[in-house]
Amino acid sequence: MTAARVEAATVAEPLLSVSDLTVSFGTKRGRARVVNGISYDVAPGETLAIVGESGSGKSVGVLALMGLVRQPPGRVGGSAWFEGVELIGATDAQRRSI
Repeated sequence: MTAARVEAATVAEPLLSVSDLTVSFGTKRGRARVVNGISYDVAPGETLAIVGESGSGKSVGVLALMGLVRQPPGRVGGSAWFEGVELIGATDAQRRSI
């Protein structure tokens, strides 16, 4: 990769920017926090792999970004921007417009 392409890649706005994502669920014993403040950026053309042990919250974190964590009992916090649209709290219509 040339120096100009590296510079362009580092200056480009992220396609997806996730900041302090948290997901918790209400249980009989109180709130269970299953995703605890993860943050990452994905630039155009970049690939991100999320790895971890079984039950570590990988799938729940992605489901939260897609609006598929039912609230309640789930609670999603933080922010996630995709192509200028805030995903956390977005309506289904807003997600479809992306």
